[in-house]
Amino acid sequence: MPNRSLDTFLFEAGRRELLDWGARQNIIHGTARGLLYLHEDSQIKILHRDLKASNILLDASMIPKISDFGLARLFSGDKMTSMTSQVVGTLGYMAPEYAVLGHLSVKLDVYSFGVLVLEIVSGRRSTDLLESMEHEEESNTLLSYVWSNWSRGTLLEVMDPTLDGEAPESETLRCIHIALLCVQANPANRPTMLDVLVMLHGEVSDFPAPTKPAFTFSQSEMMMSSGGLDSHGELVISVNEMSRSEFQPTK
Repeated sequence: MPNRSLDTFLFEAGRRELLDWGARQNIIHGTARGLLYLHEDSQIKILHRDLKASNILLDASMIPKISDFGLARLFSGDKMTSMTSQVVGTLGYMAPEYAVLGHLSVKLDVYSFGVLVLEIVSGRRSTDLLESMEHEEESNTLLSYVWSNWSRGTLLEVMDPTLDGEAPESETLRCIHIALLCVQANPANRPTMLDVLVMLHGEVSDFPAPTKPAFTFSQSEMMMSSGGLDSHGELVISVNEMSRSEFQPTK
């Protein structure tokens, strides 16, 4: 694709400014339509299972194309749920029921879409550690940071500063609200992609209120739960952003 992938714009210094609010909205809408096709309109139903910024390709007109179906799961008939003993995907985008229990459903893609929308609005990676406004010594993941601002009524703090007031407040709040609904801990509380498309053209006052998202951790909580510190005292995260769990019995 002429414009490569979305992550090269969102996360590369000097290029994020090239993504104005109109382009970001088009990418959000186009990705939602693509997922709806995979989940409901395709003859063979498809669960992508690895939706992320690097798998959203952009053509010459910045129209998004969902790519890389190497981890996709196909479903026949009306069945759209399954189980797996091998969890594969990308850190920061995997829904809790899949990452922990291996439950597969279209709500996994919905969760990933919610994370992606927050990245598009904020210009930050889901795995970035962000300074807490309440406790300077604490750092939060993107989901924790967004939820903290939702709770305080300061959601506009989440917006990418390079947009510099360009995005209409109502549209920004709508996207963040929808994203929070997509990353609910209980998959039953997440909307379908058809619901998402309807909400993208709806009024925020008609949306249900989100509850606390899954995987909202501070840096200290992550270190205590994982013990993932290297010799320099830094949190260890997979270099290629991939995670694969293989369960073996202990001797």
